[in-house]
Amino acid sequence: MYDDWAYHVSPSQYAPQPQKHRRRRKSIIQEVALEHQQLPSIRNSPGNLGTLDNVIEDTAGSKYFIPEYTVPIRRSNSMSSLTKLKKSILFELINNEEKDHTDLVTYPFTAAEEKLLMRPLQDEIEFNELYDNIEDEIHAENDRIYIEFRDTCKSHLDSCQAFIDKADDTLALLDTLARGFESVRKQTSTFQEKCESLSSEQLRLESLANDIDENLKPFVMLEDITRRLNTPGTDFVAQDRFRNMLATLDHCIEYVDSHPKFHSIDWYQMRFRQCMTRALTLIRQYFVNTIREVASDVQSRIAAKALSDQTQSALFYTKFRVDAPLLQSLTAEIQSRCEGREEYENLLNDCYKCYVATRVKLISPIIAKRIGDMRSSIDDLLQLTRQSIAYIRTICSDEYDLFFALFVGGENIIYELLEDLCEPLQDVLRSRIIHEKKIETLYELCTILQGLSLQDGDEQASTYFERPQLDFGRLFQSTLQDAQVKLVFRMQAYS
Repeated sequence: MYDDWAYHVSPSQYAPQPQKHRRRRKSIIQEVALEHQQLPSIRNSPGNLGTLDNVIEDTAGSKYFIPEYTVPIRRSNSMSSLTKLKKSILFELINNEEKDHTDLVTYPFTAAEEKLLMRPLQDEIEFNELYDNIEDEIHAENDRIYIEFRDTCKSHLDSCQAFIDKADDTLALLDTLARGFESVRKQTSTFQEKCESLSSEQLRLESLANDIDENLKPFVMLEDITRRLNTPGTDFVAQDRFRNMLATLDHCIEYVDSHPKFHSIDWYQMRFRQCMTRALTLIRQYFVNTIREVASDVQSRIAAKALSDQTQSALFYTKFRVDAPLLQSLTAEIQSRCEGREEYENLLNDCYKCYVATRVKLISPIIAKRIGDMRSSIDDLLQLTRQSIAYIRTICSDEYDLFFALFVGGENIIYELLEDLCEPLQDVLRSRIIHEKKIETLYELCTILQGLSLQDGDEQASTYFERPQLDFGRLFQSTLQDAQVKLVFRMQAYS
């Protein structure tokens, strides 16, 4: 049952180390085994027992005191040795013989155990009790390591089970957290989707609100435009915000015209058209008032001082050029809207008429006086024609430039004005042509008048202008025709 290796081989080589605990007092057998491990240098011949009463010295010279007790060399077949010892003692008791049994004892007992074992026994019962006690102690000691290993394993199992329980609890907690996180993720995703939906809805509503504002802007601005146009006076026309208001009106009119299905759109179209007419009427009124004020100022200066013809001529053009850029921009506003709108054309024509009448009133007396002086002082038709045409050509060029400094169009109007200014000269030349009898003079006069158109054509071809150049020969077409008719008539008379 008990093998020899169980007493020579340490169980710690085959079992895990037990947990540390409070050290118990060693049993008698453990003390003997410990002392045997501490004295590896003590060896005797196998099977012999001796008493150690001497002192052993090691290589370093130190001394150890060894108490006197019997030390077995080895413990082979311990249980069989005890069985032999038991049989020997029983045989001794039966035969009343005393023998030395030390050769049978190979178990490493202490002196007290040997004394207990070797003491005389009374009977077999006492020996059996002793034997059973020792056998139980041997069994217990042999199983102690395994029991401790079992207890250690059990402790480890309990620890592992506790760890598993802890891990299960942790996993359960993690599962709970995972479910919580999943719920939060779903809620977050739902919240994000709702936020995105709300954001999209907000953008849609903002776009809709902007579209509504943009669509309502023309209708909302009607009241403000009406209030501005009803402001007394015309000084508002000269400000930049007035031109901005005109651009706004154009946009509003274009908008209402492009949405004919809106509610009450006809009423708004009429109101915006009325506002535009009112605005352009203010331009006409401002232009007329400015031209009249300048003309009145020039006339008052001429009446107050005796000015020369050159000074008067410079005054006539300098004063009108002061406000020319502003007036040109205002008349351009009217002209740009005249297409298809008769009421706007009438407003522009009023500006033309006012300007032409003012210029004729200012310039005609001076021209008539100067032409009259030439008529009375020059008898020769050709000389009169050259000098008067040179003078009137200067006047017409200045008037032509001034007109286009105030207007961006109206070529026909300026020629009507120039024809009115040239009328005194045409009357003088016509009367002279009628009374002229020399064919050579009439021929030379026709040549001079035809040369006016050819010279103007060469100037137009050689110079680039944004506006057309003055065709001076156009002003004397009627005079040329009169001279040609008179020349033909005189040639027929001679033939």
